[in-house]
Amino acid sequence: MDFLSLPTITILVALALFLIYNIWKINKSGDDETKKLQAPELPGALPLIGHLHLLGAKTPLARIFASLADKHGPIFQIHLGAYPALVICNKDAIKECFTTNDVVLASRPKSSHGIHLGYNFAGFGFAPYGPYWTKLRKLAMLELLSPRRIESLRHVYESEVDTLINDLLSYLGADSGVKVVISEWLERLTFNIIIKMIAGKRY
Repeated sequence: MDFLSLPTITILVALALFLIYNIWKINKSGDDETKKLQAPELPGALPLIGHLHLLGAKTPLARIFASLADKHGPIFQIHLGAYPALVICNKDAIKECFTTNDVVLASRPKSSHGIHLGYNFAGFGFAPYGPYWTKLRKLAMLELLSPRRIESLRHVYESEVDTLINDLLSYLGADSGVKVVISEWLERLTFNIIIKMIAGKRY
């Protein structure tokens, strides 16, 4: 029996995935009542990646969304991969979202990331809005971000800033023509401060 070549297998797998995705999409969009409550979806979504191909340009996202809002209206829905996202480009609608419906929008969507990476939504960044999240926030504000706690860790900030300045001076040396990407140095500074606060030592 002749085995199929690698390109043929690749094409067959791609076609099977495309077919499965379309069947899943048709089954998912069957509920008419849910569709009535959703914002209008932006056309041009591709299988698996959604509208990500529209956001890959060097143009800032704000300008991309502004041009899309001019064409399709101030409120529309895009797909970032398999996940839907609501885009609002209207001042009054944004005000309503953050005043009238702020509690609803303060929560996070439930996903497999929160189950597997967030220990079943136990982590602060994955927990949905509610009593548990409120307790976590209160604990973080009192024990991690209070003025007393920040003052007790002042030596960490000062030593890391001193180390950064010394490393930067030794990197430059006598050559004044060396280019410095300050964002990388600040990223390293922030990372070392966080690691030293958590583990007590530098990276």
